Amino acid sequence: MSSEGQPLLEVHDVKKHFDVKSHGAKAVLRAVDGVSLSLNSGETLGVVGESGCGKSTLARMIVGLEKPTDGKILMEGGDISTPGRAGRAYRANVQMVFQNPSGSMNPRRSIGASVAEPLQARGVRNCREEVAKVLARVGLNPDFASRRPHQLSGGQQQRASIARALISDPRLVVHDEAIASLDISLQAQILNLLLDLQQELGMSYVFISHDLAAVQIISHRIVVMYLGEVVEATSAGEFARQPLHPYSLSLRAATLFPDPERERNKPHVLLKGDVPSPLAPPSGCRFHPRCPLATDLCKAEKPRLSKIAEEHHVACHYPEKTPTITEGGAGASRSTETAREVI
Repeated sequence: MSSEGQPLLEVHDVKKHFDVKSHGAKAVLRAVDGVSLSLNSGETLGVVGESGCGKSTLARMIVGLEKPTDGKILMEGGDISTPGRAGRAYRANVQMVFQNPSGSMNPRRSIGASVAEPLQARGVRNCREEVAKVLARVGLNPDFASRRPHQLSGGQQQRASIARALISDPRLVVHDEAIASLDISLQAQILNLLLDLQQELGMSYVFISHDLAAVQIISHRIVVMYLGEVVEATSAGEFARQPLHPYSLSLRAATLFPDPERERNKPHVLLKGDVPSPLAPPSGCRFHPRCPLATDLCKAEKPRLSKIAEEHHVACHYPEKTPTITEGGAGASRSTETAREVI
């Protein structure tokens, strides 16, 4: 067990580079390029960013599906890549819920058989009672255990995927775009379910999404990634009040409000150009080609992820100027009451 005050999860300067071919020549794709973060017991860490920023690669490394090119991932102080029984014990405390529930389950196996897989991998053979309990816990009829994935709706399939992640009683569940394939009403149901389960079971979440509104609802802290790097890390409340990286501000400005009047009157941040290729990231600050605050310093020198305030870190040379880009409205901070009110 982790000692008192020690984070449940620690990611130390983790990198994941892929050798690829580009225009017939060898190249290196820097999917994740020096990410550090931590997560405490019972806490939710939201990870946001555009498609291709490295969120899913980071998720796969946290659960052990990908091995880092460099850096360490610690679970309760132990390296998850440790060989043998010790490494398996650390990895057993982490489970993952994928974006596409139908694609993450064997279509030829029953729901009950798929949900029971984590226990069977540990040598437990008679899992029927445990499967029935966990299906009921996520809001499914235990009789669904005999059905195939295609006989369930999208929302029911995702509940079954959550049940499979929970059945082995993990300390940490990584949700990789777990609500992206669902319509808005089902997203609300799943978010409320995750909040209830966390309150009941005390587990921790890494919630990875490009949907900033959902991340703000469920998270205690938020990490913003851009082109394989962390550009801002802060509490959900502080992020809602005032993000201090220009990219974070643009993400928040792009979030849709359910109130038409508020949506019409909200400020806008228009970014220049497209996301650069991770095969050839820009020099200096990787955001500088699109940033309205960019100077020659940004082009030449890479900013460090520096502490601006308590629990607020930003990788920007001019964080004090970010609020001048536009005056953003307040967002939703994380609480169960807020979540139910918003969704």
